[in-house]
Amino acid sequence: MSLNHSYSLQKRILLNTSVVLVFFIAAMSFILLNTYKAGIRQATFERLFAQFYSLLSVADQLEPGELYLPEEIPSDKRFNQYGSGISALVYDETESLIWQSLSSTYAIEQGKIPLPLTLPGEPTLDSISLAGEDYFQFHYIAEWESESGEVSLYHFVILENKRPFNQVIETYRNTLWMWLAGLAASLILILFVVLRWTLKPIRQAVKELRRVEQGLLDKLSDRYPQEIRLLTHNINRFISNERHQSKRYKETLGNLAHSLKTPLAVMQAALQNEAEKQELERICSEQLQRMNQIVGYQLQRATSGPQVMMKSISLKPAISKLVKGLEKVYSHKGIYIKMDISDSVKVLLNEGDLYEICGNLLDNACKWAKQKVKISAQQQGLKTIIKIEDDGPGIAEDVRLSVLSRGKRLDESVEGQGIGMSVVKEIVDAYRGEIDIDVSNLGGALIKVSFNG
Repeated sequence: MSLNHSYSLQKRILLNTSVVLVFFIAAMSFILLNTYKAGIRQATFERLFAQFYSLLSVADQLEPGELYLPEEIPSDKRFNQYGSGISALVYDETESLIWQSLSSTYAIEQGKIPLPLTLPGEPTLDSISLAGEDYFQFHYIAEWESESGEVSLYHFVILENKRPFNQVIETYRNTLWMWLAGLAASLILILFVVLRWTLKPIRQAVKELRRVEQGLLDKLSDRYPQEIRLLTHNINRFISNERHQSKRYKETLGNLAHSLKTPLAVMQAALQNEAEKQELERICSEQLQRMNQIVGYQLQRATSGPQVMMKSISLKPAISKLVKGLEKVYSHKGIYIKMDISDSVKVLLNEGDLYEICGNLLDNACKWAKQKVKISAQQQGLKTIIKIEDDGPGIAEDVRLSVLSRGKRLDESVEGQGIGMSVVKEIVDAYRGEIDIDVSNLGGALIKVSFNG
C-alpha cells in the first residue's frame, strides 16, 4: 500500500490545507515586504527631493556654466560631516564635477559617477554601488537662465547610503516572518482542532460500526449531521437487510426440514404397512417428486421471497393429494379426513404456497384430532375461504395469537418443531390474506384462511 493511501482523511485535509496556507503566507509576506520597501523608497525620494531644494536655495550662478554653493550647507549638518552617509554633488552640462559637499567620500580619481539619462525637471531615484557600498542616487537637472538670457544646465546628485534602509528592511523582514510563522502555526493548530470537531461524527460512526460488528449494537444511531445521515441510513438498511436475509435463510432451512417431514412420513408408513411393490413404487415416486418440488419451492422463497402468481389453480386436486398422503401417515390413529370442496373452487396462489399452507394446517389437524378432520372451501365473490377443522382439544382463546409465532408449541409432549403455523402466517401475509382461529363444530380447532381473488 502506498503512503498516500495510508493517510487518514484528517491528515490529508490538514496536509493539503497546510500546503495552501504556507503558499498563501509566503505570497503575503512577499507582497507585504515589497509594499513596505516601496513605501520607504517613496519616503526616501521625497526626503531627498526636499534636500535638493535646500541645496538649490543656497546656490547662485556667477556666470553661465559656473555655479556657486557655500562650502557648508546650513540646511542639513550631515552635508558638512565627512562620511555621514549623505552627500551632494553638482555637475555642469558637460557632466564635469563642479562642487561636492564636505561629507562626500567621492574622489575624482575614482572615476565619474554614472548619471541617468533624464530630461530637465524630471527627478529620479536609482540605486548604485560605489566602492562596495550601495547608495540611493537622487538626480535632478536644473535649468539656470542668466541675465543675458543664456540657459545653463546643472546636474544635482544626492547620494545616501542604503545601509540604514537595508537594516530597516531586514528588521521588518525578520519581524514579519516571525509573526507570520506564529500566525501559520496558530492557524494550523486551530485548523487541527476544527477538523477534529468536524470529523468527530465520522469517527463516531466508525466506533459504532465496530460495536455493531462485535454485536454490542443493533444499528448506527441517527444523531449524525445531515451530510452523512444518508450514508448511515444506507448502512443501517444494509445491516438490516443482511440480518433479515440471514434470518430468512435460517427459517428456510427450518421450513424445508418441516416440509419434508410429511413426504418422508408417507413413504415410511408405506414401508411399515408392507404395501405391494407397485403401490410402494407409486407412493415413493409421488412423494419424491413432491420432495423435489418442496426443495425447489423453498430455494425460490429463500432467494426471492413469496410472490403472488396471477394464475388461479383448482383447489380440489391439490387437496386430494395431501389428504391421501396424510391418511397413510396417520393410519395408526384411524384419522378420517373429510373433504368438502367442489371442482369449481379456485384460489389465486402459487402451487407451492398452497401445498405449504394446506399441508401444514392438515398435518396439525391430524396430529391433534381424535378421529375426524374436515377441510372445506368455498368462494364468496372474489374471496376464497378455506376451513380446516378437527375434533381435538382445540386452541384456547388466550393463546391463539401466540401459536402463529415461530417456535411456539402448545404441548411440548406432542412431536413437532413449532414452525408450521408461523410458515402459514408468513405466506398468508405475503398474499395479504387473513387467518383466523376459532372453535370447530367438531369440538376442536377451526382454522380459517381467506384470500382475495
